[in-house]
Amino acid sequence: MNEKVFVGFNHGHFENDKGQKQGYCNIFVLEEFAGDPNDDYHFGGQKAVKYSCVSPDVFKDIPIGSRVTCFFDDKKKCVMMQLVKKS
Repeated sequence: MNEKVFVGFNHGHFENDKGQKQGYCNIFVLEEFAGDPNDDYHFGGQKAVKYSCVSPDVFKDIPIGSRVTCFFDDKKKCVMMQLVKKS
């Protein structure tokens, strides 16, 4: 498992195409850029990446800026976040 820095979250509800309220929950973590640079694509450092999360309970006791390990289900949703080092 690789560690990430937890930099933010958002959650709430929106109205879907059927007019029903639907919940959402996301976390944002820092990750290294990936890929192969070329003449048209340049990068360096880290970027904030958004992942879906099963609920706000996953990050409720994790301070923003902390180093964490994230665990995902088969749908790539974060189901658990383990604190490695507090910010």
